Amino acid sequence: MMPTITINYLAVLACAVVAMPVGFLWFGPIFGQAWQRHMGFGNMQPGDSGSMGKAMAIFFVSNLLIAFVLAHSIKSWQASSWGLSPDLAPWSYAVNAGFFNWLGFFLPLQMNRVAWEMKKWGLVLINASFDLVRLLLFGFILSYWQ
Repeated sequence: MMPTITINYLAVLACAVVAMPVGFLWFGPIFGQAWQRHMGFGNMQPGDSGSMGKAMAIFFVSNLLIAFVLAHSIKSWQASSWGLSPDLAPWSYAVNAGFFNWLGFFLPLQMNRVAWEMKKWGLVLINASFDLVRLLLFGFILSYWQ
């Protein structure tokens, strides 16, 4: 038996939209200077509007992909997708999907930046914690808005 997975595409879009200001705050006022230092950028000046627009578009599309796949992950764990009941509370899917996808995929990728790109653990902490916050936020949006 295969699960019946229906995706709320507005919720997926909402995740990508919400990620924009969260990313701006995370890599701007909150951790921007430390992130630039760990990346070796020094006092980075804003790029031209074309390169910034391209970066934001890529970030937006990547968040659409992350939210789309996370929505499938959440749905595949819900009893109702398998024709069973009852489902657990939405927050349990949000936390489990966000945390375990982060632990198994996002954190190891960040750790490999230390191993192969000679990045510092401080950069892993900044990037991986952003990934965790983003996945948990996406998980809540997708779990509650079905």
